[in-house]
Amino acid sequence: MIQFSIKPRLCVLAAKEEVCRDELEVTWAAEEARSLCLYQSGESMPLRCWENQTQGAYQFNITASTSVDFHLREEEGTQALGSEVFEVVYDQKKFRKQRRNPWSFF
Repeated sequence: MIQFSIKPRLCVLAAKEEVCRDELEVTWAAEEARSLCLYQSGESMPLRCWENQTQGAYQFNITASTSVDFHLREEEGTQALGSEVFEVVYDQKKFRKQRRNPWSFF
């Protein structure tokens, strides 16, 4: 079994922001030594690989306007052993509609 996590997992963009810039920390741990690689969705080249390790960590900067999937796979494999999502959301505040009529009898 492999434990896999990314931090932070969420980026909230303000109304006028278009992209999220953040530093991600990826960590994983396994019960036995494994050769694993970290992939970003849509990319064929790994971001980082570890050979015969029981744990690994990697920090890097990310710039994203949409959510990004990360996968941990065996060095020579294609099946994901772990997946995490760095979620990008837009902060859309809903303003209450003014209920009072703009006119008055007095």
